[in-house]
Amino acid sequence: MHTVFDGNKVFKVGRLTELDAKEIYIDSLLPQIYEELMELIEKGVRVFLLRNTRLLKRLREENRVKKSDEVDAKLLSMIPRNHFKQLTLRELNLLRLIGEYERYVKWRKTVQQWMRICPDPFKECVRRLRSLAEHHGRKIIREIKNDESYATIYRLACNMIGVKDSVEVAILVARLPLNWKLRRLKGLLGLAPYKDNNYYNHKLREYLSRLAANLYLNSKRFNKTELLKEVINNNKGLRTLEIKILRVLKKAWQQRRYTLAGGQ
Repeated sequence: MHTVFDGNKVFKVGRLTELDAKEIYIDSLLPQIYEELMELIEKGVRVFLLRNTRLLKRLREENRVKKSDEVDAKLLSMIPRNHFKQLTLRELNLLRLIGEYERYVKWRKTVQQWMRICPDPFKECVRRLRSLAEHHGRKIIREIKNDESYATIYRLACNMIGVKDSVEVAILVARLPLNWKLRRLKGLLGLAPYKDNNYYNHKLREYLSRLAANLYLNSKRFNKTELLKEVINNNKGLRTLEIKILRVLKKAWQQRRYTLAGGQ
């Protein structure tokens, strides 16, 4: 069920597609509603996502109200439009692909655990799941390269990291809020001295860790890059490499922003 405030009253609907509206504003984007949102956009409805959910928390504190679906629906209507991002079909399709990729990767890990007990019956299943994950990984990379919002960031990041293509880089570019300050990004990924459990994203950290581990373990292939040379020559660990990759992603985002602003 979805809790809705139309400016006059609060009510609930089973599906967002039941709403008769030209614009819809949401505070979170969950995989369960991707299809509903895509259907709405195809019908010409404009869908806006809140960029920073901390605004809702701040409004609750200012108005001295406790968190609830009804309260948040009303508070959402008080936030100016410039704090929302309009969603597109391409972006939702990309997020759907990432969700499917994550599902196949998770299933493969589960079946691999079963193989430790009884290997033979599950070999073909693991092979098939690996193939499906790789197929979706290629589709994600292709979508990122074809999206003007991400293509430049992805290309710059891959060049600086020293890889030709990487599904981990593609997903991090798509899902990391690179407009955040570096300190806050470190907190999101559990790389800061403190960990804010309200914002720490285990899944994004897993992608970053997987990318760093792959680079480190295959250092002979990638050691021509300054990124790896500094880490390996100074006997630094994976955590240092993860932070350096994060800085690269942030730098790639900044360079694209500078170019859009008219820089050379």
